[in-house]
Amino acid sequence: LMRTAVALIMLTPWLVRVGVAGVATRRIGLHFLRAFFGMASFACVVYALSKLLLADAMVLSFTAPFWSILISALLLGEVIRRYRMVATIVGVLGVVMIVKPQGGVDPAMLIALLSALFTAAAMVSMKSLSSSEPPTRIVFYFFLFGTLLLAPPAALTWETPNAAQFGWLVGSGLLGVAGQNFLARAYDAGEVGAVAPFDFVRLPLSALLGFVVFDEIPDAWSGVGTLVIIAASLYIARRETRRRSGAT
Repeated sequence: LMRTAVALIMLTPWLVRVGVAGVATRRIGLHFLRAFFGMASFACVVYALSKLLLADAMVLSFTAPFWSILISALLLGEVIRRYRMVATIVGVLGVVMIVKPQGGVDPAMLIALLSALFTAAAMVSMKSLSSSEPPTRIVFYFFLFGTLLLAPPAALTWETPNAAQFGWLVGSGLLGVAGQNFLARAYDAGEVGAVAPFDFVRLPLSALLGFVVFDEIPDAWSGVGTLVIIAASLYIARRETRRRSGAT
C-alpha cells in the first residue's frame, strides 16, 4: 500500500498540470485489469515466499517473460520470433544458475507460477494500453487502482511502521513510480517479446546491490548465470536493432 500510495503522491504535480483531460480515457476497464494483475502477482509471490525456498519461488516467478511472449502472440498477434524464444530460454537458464532451486514438490509452487502468469498478463495489458494511452497515464491508473485494491486488506492487517521502516517504504514508492514509468515507456516503444526478456536483468542487478550494500558475495554459479543473462539480453537487443533497420 505504501509503495502505490507514495507513488501516487509523486504523480500529483503531473496530475495538476494535465488536469482532467490528461487522465480522460476510454479504456478504464483495461487499466483496472492491468492493476489487478499486478497486485495479484505481488500477493501470490509474497505467499509463495512464505512457503517456499527463495530460490524455488524466484525461478517460478521469473518465468513471466516466457508466458508474456505466448500471451502476447495469442492476444496481440505478435510474432513469436525464434531468436526471442531462444533468448528467453537462455535467460531462464541463467536465472536457474543464480538461484539454484533445491527442488521438491509443494502446492505453493503453483501459486508462484500463478504469480508469473499474472505478471505476464500485466505486461501484455500494458502493451495493449500503450497503443492509445501515454505512458504516464498508464502509470497513474496502475498506482491509483493499486492503492484502492490494497487499502482494504492493509487496513485489516495494519501495523504502524517505525521511522526506519517508514523511510524504506517511502523509498520503495519513489523507486516504484520511476520503475513503472520506465517500464511503460519501454512497452510503448517495443513489442512485448522484445522487452520482456530484459526482466531477467533484475537478478544480476540485485546481486550487485547485495554485494555493494550488504557485502553479499555471489558464488561462481551466480557469476556465470549473470553473464548468461547479460549475454541473452544483449543478443536480443542486437537482433531487434537489426530487424528494425531492415537487416536480415
